[in-house]
Amino acid sequence: MHLLKMTNFIRNYFQKRTNMMIAHQDYELAEQFMNIDFSFVQKQNGNIDDGKSIGKKLFHLEGIFLDLTDRTLSHPKVPFAHEDRGGKFKNLVKEFGFGNRKVIWKPSDLFDLDYYFDENWFPAGLEMHQLELTEMNDAKDLYIERRISFLEYFFKRLDIYKYCELPTFIKYYRGVDLEKYKDKIRNITQDFPHLNEKGDLI
Repeated sequence: MHLLKMTNFIRNYFQKRTNMMIAHQDYELAEQFMNIDFSFVQKQNGNIDDGKSIGKKLFHLEGIFLDLTDRTLSHPKVPFAHEDRGGKFKNLVKEFGFGNRKVIWKPSDLFDLDYYFDENWFPAGLEMHQLELTEMNDAKDLYIERRISFLEYFFKRLDIYKYCELPTFIKYYRGVDLEKYKDKIRNITQDFPHLNEKGDLI
């Protein structure tokens, strides 16, 4: 029994350390997002397709953040280029599909916006919580319609997944103060404007 307790203690200790590293990765992702080159938002001589093109690029870049910060691994996978990152994150857990890589924040022609919208964005476990599943589907619709920002959607997802105690979510936030985590993300992103699909401030 003593050996079992020790084994569980060690496992929990390293899981919490890993979770803290993942949280710091999220902070870095938020900081990187704030420094993206959004010059593509500038209108191109009234091009009729410009609004649609800008919207697709915005959803793509925001989707990278929403994908990589989803502890349940349920958000649709969004294509992005990456490079070696090195440093203290080099041994980050591989099951997040990220590992020792750094995002290159550039829109990609491989991103299919319609397919992205049609995909299921939520873990199967959420189906046991019909009220909360409805809330998340409503939040998804509001985000797709650009009535809320991707950050508002992100924080709603955190609150719902925590409330429903989804196993993978709980596992990878164990040891992380979720309120401090949210405050840190808010502090990093507080100057980011809410942009609609045409790149206009709203």
